[in-house]
Amino acid sequence: MTKEQFEHTVISFMDDLTTMTLATCKQEMPWAAAVYYARQRFDLIFFSSPGSRHSGILAMNPRAAATIHGEYSRWQDIKGLQMEGIVEPINTAWALARATATYLKKYPFVREFLSDPVSISTQVATKMTKVALYIFRPERIFYLSNEEGFGNRWTLEIRDGKSFGEPERA
Repeated sequence: MTKEQFEHTVISFMDDLTTMTLATCKQEMPWAAAVYYARQRFDLIFFSSPGSRHSGILAMNPRAAATIHGEYSRWQDIKGLQMEGIVEPINTAWALARATATYLKKYPFVREFLSDPVSISTQVATKMTKVALYIFRPERIFYLSNEEGFGNRWTLEIRDGKSFGEPERA
């Protein structure tokens, strides 16, 4: 697989799907949480409560893993992304504006949650005051496709949101 093919496959996969499973670990206690995401290059933006279990773990250990995959009924059809990297809260005004715009482009319905949460419910309004934006920055991405043979995986290193080197079979 060429670098261009790998990038196209991964970006298409990220753009076509909506949910990643984010895995964290603290003192040998693993935890996984499903979150909606939006893509900036290879980086993934997501909202979460700083008080959630995974956000608390990430505050102590920003290293994380994530998967993105579809729904498959046959093992021969399984395809997905497996990633390792770091998660950081998004804090600067410019980065928050850019991340919010990226997220709203993928999920326009979130605009109502952000602009007028009380119109949905007071419960939603209360919860929306407690969310923050985070960015998952993959350092390595694996692409798995059983359509090309059982356990067929390719991997590529990611640096600063850009691919580095050439894809390799994993």
